[in-house]
Formats: sequence, C-alpha cells, structure tokens
Amino acid sequence: MKLGILGGFGGYATIDFFRRLLERFSLDTERSYPHVIMDNNFSMPSRTKALLTGEGWDEIVDAIAHSIRMMLSENVDAIVLVCGTAHAFLPDVYRKVPKAKEKVVSIIDALGEKLKNDKINQVLVIAAEGALHRKIYTKKLKKMGIEAVEPAESEWKEIRKYIEAVKKNNYSDEMAEEYLRFIRRYGEKNIVLGCTEFPALVNEYKKRDPFYGDEFIFYDPLETVLANLEEISNMKKQS
Repeated sequence: MKLGILGGFGGYATIDFFRRLLERFSLDTERSYPHVIMDNNFSMPSRTKALLTGEGWDEIVDAIAHSIRMMLSENVDAIVLVCGTAHAFLPDVYRKVPKAKEKVVSIIDALGEKLKNDKINQVLVIAAEGALHRKIYTKKLKKMGIEAVEPAESEWKEIRKYIEAVKKNNYSDEMAEEYLRFIRRYGEKNIVLGCTEFPALVNEYKKRDPFYGDEFIFYDPLETVLANLEEISNMKKQS
C-alpha cells in the first residue's frame, strides 16, 4: 500500500501517528510497511484562526490542495490528514481537487463508525477551538445518532494550553493530573480525543503510568484510521 500523510498541523502529533503506523505494520519484516509519502507543511496559517475569523482560509485550502495533488500524482491508495480541525477545509479542497474525495480517509467519519459499532450514544469531545466553534465533530456524530457534549467557550483557552504543550513536546507531571481533572468535570466516560495532539498527550502519560486515565474510554480517531488502513493494505495484498 502507498499512503500519503499530510502533517505539519502539529509536528509531534504527526510523529506519534507515524510511530503507531510503523508499530501496526511491523508484524513481519520491514517489507510489511506501507510506502509512505509525508508532507509536513509547517508554513500554513493557523487553522483555528481561519475557522474563527476566516483569516487565511484560502491559503490553507490552497496548501492542502497542493499537498494532495502531489500525493495523487504518486498514485497513493489513501491519504490521511493528521488533524481533525483541518477536515473543515476539505469541502473547499474537494472543489479544487475532486479526485481527492476518493482517497482521503476522514478521521471524523472513521470515528463515527467506530462509535456506532461500539453502540456508544453519547461522548465528550475535546478538540481545538476552531473545531468546537464549527462543531465539526458534533454535526457529524449527530447524523449518526450520537450526542456530543463539548466544553463551553470559556474553557477553550485551557484546551489550547494542552495542545500547545504537545506542540512544544513539553509534558509536565503537573499537567498529567490537570488534564484528567479537566475532563472529569463533565462526568462522561467516553472521551473523543478530537484534536490529534491529545492522543500524543495521553500516550505519553500512559508510558509513564500504564493506568493513566483508566477511568475513561478514550476514542482516538487516528487509531480507528490505522485499523482502516490495515484493511486497505490487506485488500491490496489480496488483489
């Protein structure tokens, strides 16, 4: 399988996803790994600011479209955007690059299908401000019969603090407990890690303490996508 990974939205989130991709496909030999084409474009404007104010929107759409065109020219079998928030720009990207719709594996759609299969009807979604403002997860999950509880706007600043810590690869011991206290406020067991920095955060703290956050069931959209990619790879081998 040939896979396109569009990163750069968060460098350490992309590294975390790539590490897990290697772990999932490393059962036999190095030849088991997918052929990966990764484009980390760190120069894109803030996706959150674009979603909140519209500033930089066209530039972001053009940058994502450019990366996807490059991957399509390499005949990739699937494309993953390692950013939930970035999915808000895909409708405009698809208008510029219609073929992209066949290849992009939506991490939000994959999450919804996973929740449906697990018969989960209510979740807490922790995501970046832009995703919460546009209700990217809430609208999609509602169509699937799943109610999404979201933090109030007054708490978005605290969410940003956790995201920025991951972007800087700065995981303090104090923040480990602080993050759990934050999600405990809502009284929900099923937690959607809607910003891809959050799986990296939880994985880091679980390395330090295997029981970290065991009172919750964390739903990681990227982990669901990895399972989907494994299915695509197996189908490619059989064809």
